[in-house]
Amino acid sequence: MSTAPRAAGRRHRWARPTGANGHPLRASLYRKRGPWNPSPLAGLWVLPASAKIVAIALLTGATFLGTSPTLTAYINGLPDVRLIAARPMTEDTLIYASDGTTLLADLHPAGHQQYFQPLSAMGKYLPMATVAIEDHNFYSEPGVDPGAVLRAAAIDLQARSPVEGASTITQQLVKLTLVGNQPTLSRKVEEALLAVEAERTYTKQQILEMYLNTVFFGNDAYGSAAAAKIYFHTATASLDLAQAAMLAGLLRDPSYTNPFANWQLAKARQEQVLEAMLGAKMIGTGAAAAAFAEDLSPPNHIFIPNNQILAPGFVSYVTDELISRYGTQVTFGGGLRVVTTLDWAMTQKAEQLIQDQVRRYGWGNVHQGAMVAIDPHTGAILAMVGSADPTSYGGQYNFAVWPPRNPGSSMKIYTYTAAIASGKFTMVSRIPDLPVSVSQGPGQPFYKPRNYDGRLHGTCQLQACFLNSLNIPAVRVELGLPNGPADVAWMARNMGAPPWHCQDPPACQHFTDNDSLSSYGASLTLGGWGETPLQMATGASVLAAQGVLHPPTSLASITTADGKPVYKLDPNAAAKQVIDPRVAYIVEQMMSDDSNRAMIFGRGSNLTLPDHKVASKTGTTEDYRDGWTVGYAPAIASAFWFGNANFSPMAQYLEASVIAAPVWHNFMEWTLSNHLMRPGGEWFAKPPGLVQYVVAGKVQWFLPGTSPYQATPQPQGIVGARAHQEP
Repeated sequence: MSTAPRAAGRRHRWARPTGANGHPLRASLYRKRGPWNPSPLAGLWVLPASAKIVAIALLTGATFLGTSPTLTAYINGLPDVRLIAARPMTEDTLIYASDGTTLLADLHPAGHQQYFQPLSAMGKYLPMATVAIEDHNFYSEPGVDPGAVLRAAAIDLQARSPVEGASTITQQLVKLTLVGNQPTLSRKVEEALLAVEAERTYTKQQILEMYLNTVFFGNDAYGSAAAAKIYFHTATASLDLAQAAMLAGLLRDPSYTNPFANWQLAKARQEQVLEAMLGAKMIGTGAAAAAFAEDLSPPNHIFIPNNQILAPGFVSYVTDELISRYGTQVTFGGGLRVVTTLDWAMTQKAEQLIQDQVRRYGWGNVHQGAMVAIDPHTGAILAMVGSADPTSYGGQYNFAVWPPRNPGSSMKIYTYTAAIASGKFTMVSRIPDLPVSVSQGPGQPFYKPRNYDGRLHGTCQLQACFLNSLNIPAVRVELGLPNGPADVAWMARNMGAPPWHCQDPPACQHFTDNDSLSSYGASLTLGGWGETPLQMATGASVLAAQGVLHPPTSLASITTADGKPVYKLDPNAAAKQVIDPRVAYIVEQMMSDDSNRAMIFGRGSNLTLPDHKVASKTGTTEDYRDGWTVGYAPAIASAFWFGNANFSPMAQYLEASVIAAPVWHNFMEWTLSNHLMRPGGEWFAKPPGLVQYVVAGKVQWFLPGTSPYQATPQPQGIVGARAHQEP
């Protein structure tokens, strides 16, 4: 919708210039203009005066000659005044947290904030002040004020300049919405005729409501709600008399009387409004004096636009999701009321923990961190932190969703899930921790993975190899799958975490996630391809939902500004069973058994909680550029990442158990115990169809057709005599 930039009742001695976009030029560009510096449009002084006289003549003629065919045809060619109410209004989109009250962001076109509100929600002072200063005969005139027109015409003719305005509020509304603001005789006549017709179509209350929702107050504010919010950080109904008089005083020329450009002019205009209200007996002398004496001076009492955004990374993600659904124009000007899935308290806790950790280890070149938490049963994004500090280097990125980073050993979640799902491995399969050399093709060096501690650990059960994060056994398991790394990539894709492939190393500005499955190599299981915290949390949420993928979403509900429903989250609409619930249960048992990681991490580490059973896995890149911890409980899945925007390494030995695991631990403990108040013994129910055996004194779980006695598959692609096969 296009609106005229100026809502003028009376006009100054010069016409205010506008830019190419129709918005008023800044006051600083022309504020010295006056009789000594006439407007380039001053030569058109005769048009307003003539228009005023002709308008009276036409209206008088219309009264007596309403049946004239010529006049009837002319009137029928004018715009339909019903379009005033029917036109789409550009209105800000408001984004809220999941509580529906915490405002995260206000989306609007640059330089244009606008919100609709009924007249009943505007309080008493601003409507009264507007009528008093702009059109004191508003409630008695028929859309035009003949006396005011003749007086203004006489003054214009005498001054040989468009000095005096005569537009009523109804005429201003017509100008703003139907005929524009061109200084022509025909436009002025049309404005007057349409104002009379508008009065026949709408009530006075409707006209005033539409006017106050449309008129420009300056300072990016279109309409009363935006003006009250921007200038005084309050609702229109909460404006006091002084504030309302100040805003009403801006309407004639909001740029020239801009309180930030010329406070004395703004204050003088406020005084004129108060005098007009006093003359109309709307207020008493005491109230007028007190209002004028009230300190509204900038910068402490009146404000410039300040679009504060909470959770900027998440808001960016929501904005992208809205644009993909509804387009840019609706997203920024469609007046949507968006309730997101974000738990603001949870997000604040995560943000605080990440910032504290970055400050704690800044000496070790740790400067950024990000996280995502998801409700496994709905896909709702409960918390998202895009960066440790949006104002620091790299803080403009939302690391929660982009760019992909090396996930290290946290990628093993998909390797071992694929291993159990294949039926070729069980949780107790014996995996040798012996050196391997993997062929990477003709002319390529052999791939020789090493364990994090540089040692070999003999033979271990698959679940212990997994949770102790031994690299060589992980590659052996990966290569023992029916299709090798392709099975790991396929599993990650199915679980909502497709590995990203850098297509232009070392810059890595272009990534793809739909490469041929055969393109993935043996380093995939150790994090050789990229992932994001959102994807890793999504993958963990699939296990926490017993194998069901609920695609992550940031949107809970959307309505129009007047409350009409647009969208409501249906958790089951896109839900899909992507892995067997029995497989998910076995992986959960492996990842939650603290004894499985005791050899490397010890017992009772930050990968466990004192009051809740959780599944968790760390990931550290070989060069310490990335540190991860990913984990879940029945109520929540989360992923934390730490590193640097420029990919520089963190200090040696600042691996995930030091950098990421403590933050994940504190977040999950606070969330489950203090925030969500989940019971301590909460865990997953065993799905039907599992087989159990006692192995080494412990109950272990198996898919039908598998047993603790089956042979471990021979890894494919290993060169030399080190392949080794356990019975």
